[in-house]
Amino acid sequence: MSDNLYNVLKVKYKTNTAIGTVFGVSRQSASLWRTSGVPETIALLCHLSTDIPYVYNPNHYDRDVKGLNLNIQKVTTNDHKPERIQQRAA
Repeated sequence: MSDNLYNVLKVKYKTNTAIGTVFGVSRQSASLWRTSGVPETIALLCHLSTDIPYVYNPNHYDRDVKGLNLNIQKVTTNDHKPERIQQRAA
C-alpha cells in the first residue's frame, strides 16, 4: 500500500495494544497487520473516521473499482456543518 495504514495507526495510537483495543482485536492480531496488511473492514472504518488520516483505496484490496461504482471522498470536520438545533422556550 502506498499509504501504509498500519503505520498511520501506529503513529496515532502508539502501540499494538491500543490499536487492538480501539478495533476490538487482540494485540497479536494488530501486530500481524504490519506484515499481512490491515483488513479491509478496518480500512473502511479508518476511512470513515475523521480522526485517522486515511483514504480507502479499493485497489489495495483487489476490488474492481468500476464494478463498485464508488465516489470515495474523505469527509473531514470542515466539509460539513451540522444543523443548528433550536431549543424551544419552556
